[in-house]
Amino acid sequence: MSGETILIVDDEAAFLRVAGAFLSGEGYRVVTAMDDASARRAFAEAKPDLVLLDLVMPPARTPEAGLSLVAPFASAIVIVLTAHGDHEFALRAISAGAWDFLAKPVEPELLRFALSRALAKRSLEHEVARLKSERNQTGDALIGASPAMTRLKEMIRRIGAAEIPVIVLGPTGSGKERVAQALHRASARRDRPLVPIHCGAIPAELLESELFGHLRGSFTGAHTDRAGLVASANGGTLFLDEIGEMPVAMQVKLLRFLQEGIYMPVGAREPRHADARIICATHRELEAMIAAGTFREDLYYRLRGVILRAPPLEARREDIPVLAAHFLATAVKKRKLKFSPEALAWLSAQPWPGNVRELKATVECAAALTDPSHPAISIEDLSFAGRGRASPEASDETLPEATAKLERRMIGAALVATDNNHSAAARRLGVSRVGLLKMMTRLGLR
Repeated sequence: MSGETILIVDDEAAFLRVAGAFLSGEGYRVVTAMDDASARRAFAEAKPDLVLLDLVMPPARTPEAGLSLVAPFASAIVIVLTAHGDHEFALRAISAGAWDFLAKPVEPELLRFALSRALAKRSLEHEVARLKSERNQTGDALIGASPAMTRLKEMIRRIGAAEIPVIVLGPTGSGKERVAQALHRASARRDRPLVPIHCGAIPAELLESELFGHLRGSFTGAHTDRAGLVASANGGTLFLDEIGEMPVAMQVKLLRFLQEGIYMPVGAREPRHADARIICATHRELEAMIAAGTFREDLYYRLRGVILRAPPLEARREDIPVLAAHFLATAVKKRKLKFSPEALAWLSAQPWPGNVRELKATVECAAALTDPSHPAISIEDLSFAGRGRASPEASDETLPEATAKLERRMIGAALVATDNNHSAAARRLGVSRVGLLKMMTRLGLR
């Protein structure tokens, strides 16, 4: 990632020069140290994101000397280097908190891969921590920083405080209710209730009672007065999910409430008043329903203040690793579990016709089914949890081919979004400009 700081701790001046030049060319800021005291000082001053640490350090020149620095550097990612290839000390270093272990001499491609994987993990951890903090403050947030989600969040910020009605469109599972929640939190009504109702999940004969309430004796089984959801949402927001499933007869009564702010409970003779902002959502094409006579045109234009679109997961693939990490952290609160790099690449390459809802269900299922002795979720765990999704063995593509295809797609999308600006595209992708150009050359995109 561009701009990150790496501290190299090694007593070989030649290695410091070569490794420092290589990492600087990759876009990293490099700080070096040759002994214990200077390493501690450089760490405190530079606050690096990652430390490359040689185990055999002066003045003691024993592996224990390097091991003693792993814990003090725990706020950064530590990758241990050694010329000895001693697995015992490698395991001790990892037990002490090191992220990885590389034996000298280190191949440049291997070093590049280890660094990118480690820093990607750190970025995900920071994003998940940020999302947890945001959720603790404001409830479940819209997750993702892709161009599609950035535009959606900006629209929510602009219209959240307005009193105009909103229709949220999007395919099933794309998070339309999350958009409604975000709109409610951005409004002046945030301290009042957000009341959801799924218009297609309630039988037509009961929908009126659910919305507007009823009086005792108004129908069989009405043993007491009952306030409806409109009354519960007074002063807040009423979220009508799947508005396209609402019966036409019920649409007329909803229209009166929207026009005049009054409604009639079932069995009542006097109208009642309520003040609720209306947010609707549907996966249906309402204009086509109007043409077919199954949705009232006057209601549509009353509801259509602003139309927002919840993007399908296919349009925001950059968000899949962050979403998956968030769902995994939520699913396993008492167990340390992560995704293997191959599993994250596999997740990002899947079509996800069920969108975020399907991704969440797959991650939760994989977390439950993964062997407790395994520290990471593998492709096999995910394909098994995917309920019929093709396994890696059934595909004609190899993992490198699938990964290259995903890289080409993401790089192409970033270049289009930034008008072919390599520096801006590199920032969007989380890599250095030099690293992006090298990837483009390797993939034949230059």
